[in-house]
Amino acid sequence: MTSRAVWLPPLLLLLCERAAFCEGPEPIVTIRSAPERPIVEVRDGNQFLNFDMVVRNASRFALRISQIELSVYDSAHQLVLRKSINTDAFAPSIAVIGKQILAPGETLDVFNPFPEFESPVPLTNLQYSFCLLRESTEQQRERNRHRLPDDCDFRQQFAVSPRTCESKTALILPLHGKIFVWEGHDFYAHHQRVPLSDAKVQSLGITANSNNFSSDFIYVDGQAREYHDDPRILENWYGYVKPIYAPGAGVVLATANDIPENWFEDAKATKIGHPKLPPGKDPKDIGNFVLLDHQNGEYSLLVHMKAGSVTVRPGDRVRQGQVVGRIGFAGDSIFPHLHYSLMDGPEVFKAWGLPAYFSQFRDILDVHTGAPFGRVLLHTQNLPQKGRPFIMRRLGGDRH
Repeated sequence: MTSRAVWLPPLLLLLCERAAFCEGPEPIVTIRSAPERPIVEVRDGNQFLNFDMVVRNASRFALRISQIELSVYDSAHQLVLRKSINTDAFAPSIAVIGKQILAPGETLDVFNPFPEFESPVPLTNLQYSFCLLRESTEQQRERNRHRLPDDCDFRQQFAVSPRTCESKTALILPLHGKIFVWEGHDFYAHHQRVPLSDAKVQSLGITANSNNFSSDFIYVDGQAREYHDDPRILENWYGYVKPIYAPGAGVVLATANDIPENWFEDAKATKIGHPKLPPGKDPKDIGNFVLLDHQNGEYSLLVHMKAGSVTVRPGDRVRQGQVVGRIGFAGDSIFPHLHYSLMDGPEVFKAWGLPAYFSQFRDILDVHTGAPFGRVLLHTQNLPQKGRPFIMRRLGGDRH
């Protein structure tokens, strides 16, 4: 009989199912959630839970993650839902996490593979269970290929206690008119993919993902094209130099207004040129930006603006809807667009993102196909003020 234990803090120790593999008091594997208490975003009648599980192999041998199981319990600790990904079938579902082998001492960021739940499901008590296989030799690797999903060398459980988050700031969309959400923060969005244990991420000083609820806003024409004619002429992009509005009232905390813009080197907009900047000129690689302090613990960051277009300075008090700049092509940007984040702190690499609940907009289905692969939002001042979020998925196909 397998013994299991649950330890409520986010960092939990492994219980060895096979005593011969235990290495004294030290854990075989540790896991923590990032952030420690993930936020449940409620939109379109569903609940969304996106966070990382940081898994560290503290043993002296390689380990394979062969199964991740989630059990959801109600307030009486009664099981209400169970989900699992594992090595079963011809195309095993465990592959969704990407890398599955942890070398000794290695840390792996595993993105939560169960991101969406129906609204009635309680998400306050979640128990995750990892099935781990020892895989240091070719013989072990071959044996693991034929094992059933519940056949584990080690099994680790840990608890996650998500929280809800009510926005403190009354927000409107930072652009007007008909807006397309090119990329948001659904399960596959690049904004979610910031592995905090990655050496390059750590070298940049990133300790939190301020983009985990971000949106990239653009303008398109009736055929969902982002530009007309030659894309190397930035004025041919429908969103270029469109005005950007303060999504909420606040005080300007920081700005940049003199970062030169990128350029396209080919007629298909597939090769980008970047200006050479002096060391420390744009350390976060966000180009020209405005950072607003809403003075309630929430901060709005609007980036990639056109050089010289920022109309506010640090210390200025701005009202909701005030023009603060224009869409540009500066910083880590692959085409002209507005990147927007609502954050729980003022430091981009140290703050976590927050759900942005906008008011005064109307949802329109994908302009090209009528299917919800992308979202078109129509800004309007005639809709109710109560904020609400929206699904954000990128439109497939060519940009032009």
